Amino acid sequence: MTSSQTHPTILHADQEHAGLRTAVFVALFVFLVAAFFGIQALLAALGAVDYAFVASCGLALPVALGVVWVLEKLLKRYWPSGRSVTLIRDGIQLQTETDTRWEITRAHEPVPLFWYFNMLGWQRGGRERRVPRSWLCLAAQLKSGKKEAVVYTFLPRNKARTWLSRQDDIQFHEISPREVYDNSLRARIGGPSRPEIPAAVLTGKDGEYWLAERRRWTEGFELPAQEFELFMNHIQTTLEL
Repeated sequence: MTSSQTHPTILHADQEHAGLRTAVFVALFVFLVAAFFGIQALLAALGAVDYAFVASCGLALPVALGVVWVLEKLLKRYWPSGRSVTLIRDGIQLQTETDTRWEITRAHEPVPLFWYFNMLGWQRGGRERRVPRSWLCLAAQLKSGKKEAVVYTFLPRNKARTWLSRQDDIQFHEISPREVYDNSLRARIGGPSRPEIPAAVLTGKDGEYWLAERRRWTEGFELPAQEFELFMNHIQTTLEL
């Protein structure tokens, strides 16, 4: 596969970071109140006093949601998390929010690992809870000595199928979160949390994938679908996977 990508190309990771989510929540409340009183005042000015209150209640939420949707798109574009994956000519460069940087290039001879799992049948939390249950998580790890990078995305099943049905060297292996997550009633009442992965799982046939998945929880770089595709095509071409 050839690539005409211009380098370097910065892919901003974790676009739905905590600061952005807080800002969106506050903005929704503000615009909801503003829309309610704004619509009510407009209808009153037009002489529709009799049903101004009811109409304001019905219209305020969709108006506020529409405005916040646009605002969220703008915030994702202009307020990055500080974490990024940069595509460079001979590999990739990673940067964290604390400005720590490292590179993985062809010279490092990285070992790739690809895996996926679905969102059904286990107790999700955080970002995963906001993903539709019918979607899949696809993840890739590049590891060379102490250097490693875990990049992942969430995709609808029909779009994920493009990656899962490939017949080349990029083969995604399925793991099942139900093997390690506690789905008992007591765990559900206590709220979602990352599990301790049993030693039997880590030493089993999927052990290397679960070690990488555990790394994804704390170090992973989430990319939107389009950027994940750029990343995958780039590493396949540049690192000759």
